[in-house]
Amino acid sequence: MKRRQILKTLALGGVAAVLSGAMRLPATDETSAAEASNTRKPATRFAHMTDVHVHPGRSSAQGLAQAIRHVHALENPPEFILNGGDAINDALAVDRAAVEVQWGLWKSAWKENGSLPLRHCVGNHDVWGWDKAKSKTTGDEAGWGKQLALDQLELKKSHHAFDQGGWRFIVLDSMTYDEETAYRAEIDAAQFEWLRTQLQKTPVETPIVLVSHIPILTVGTLGFVPRLRKYPPGHKMLSHQDAYELVALLRMHPNVKLCLSGHTHQTETIQFGELAFVNSGAVSGYWWKGDFLHTDEGYNVVDLFDDGTYEVEYVSYGWAPA
Repeated sequence: MKRRQILKTLALGGVAAVLSGAMRLPATDETSAAEASNTRKPATRFAHMTDVHVHPGRSSAQGLAQAIRHVHALENPPEFILNGGDAINDALAVDRAAVEVQWGLWKSAWKENGSLPLRHCVGNHDVWGWDKAKSKTTGDEAGWGKQLALDQLELKKSHHAFDQGGWRFIVLDSMTYDEETAYRAEIDAAQFEWLRTQLQKTPVETPIVLVSHIPILTVGTLGFVPRLRKYPPGHKMLSHQDAYELVALLRMHPNVKLCLSGHTHQTETIQFGELAFVNSGAVSGYWWKGDFLHTDEGYNVVDLFDDGTYEVEYVSYGWAPA
């Protein structure tokens, strides 16, 4: 399937499958924004593949392999792939042996089907044992919490930054331990200060992509799914509880151009002033049961340009439940 054979997805507001940041370009008497966009040059292209949830059942390993091959076969392939989190189906509520089986499937799929460089964001389901009752853990086990995922993904820290194509990527860790719900969407004070420092030391002429597994802003979970209404504490798990503080900080830095997330398995875009929040659906769709809320299994292809603009396109890779 060619990249232009794209999927029309539900976006809670009629957002088309191709989203563009070109509207950020200032129009003048001499040059319109559209004309100015013709002078921009590609900076980098990447695929944002999030919420894979690979596990031994439902042919998910085969689905992941198909998705990886699909990305590599794009007519204009990306320079790298960004794993948006929830690589494995669940580590929160199972024992270590079950977690290691899932990570084994993840690593085998990439080794056998992929060659593009991988970057990573940790998701809530990648964290081992935070549901102590179901995982039968105490918290004292080696690798408990995020460490096992960091080891598997070869990350030193769960929040980090890197540069690509003249853009700065800032990757957040969205999860804080919560005894009631296992996790809540929030960064701690130390990570907030780290983010503030990263934003301050990034030159103003360097555009920024902010990556979080859990969306900072979303409308897709506000009473939209009936089962979520039956679990009031669930709001802590679905979107960042510190969104007000994060948005206030981000708005101080106009070179933050795009905020990418996953978690909700829905495609969505929110333009909030000069900030754009884009959610990338899910490779697993409805956890490998089919499409989720009219969004097929897929991923976003993101084109970044040298003038700080971007384009985002949601691509279905044609997987069907076995």
